[in-house]
Amino acid sequence: MMAALAGLCTLLGALCVYRAAPHQRLGGAVSKPRAWRGIGGVLVALGAWLFCRALQPAAGLFSALTLVMCAWIALPYATALRRSPSEDRHGAR
Repeated sequence: MMAALAGLCTLLGALCVYRAAPHQRLGGAVSKPRAWRGIGGVLVALGAWLFCRALQPAAGLFSALTLVMCAWIALPYATALRRSPSEDRHGAR
């Protein structure tokens, strides 16, 4: 149960940090990117701490960092697969 909560916190933190990036295409630009990065950093740190409690410290830290890295690799592909409202059925604008 603790590992699932750690994974959720870590993924949400990675999403918040990604959302604060200026060139992300997940939605419109955020009004306070510093706050998003701060919340994301706290959530990633909380997730890493929970992973360390559920696993051994080294395994917990590397699990959290691996999850963050996988999220940051998958999020650009997920946003690229979404069609923008101005694209037609074939992807042309």
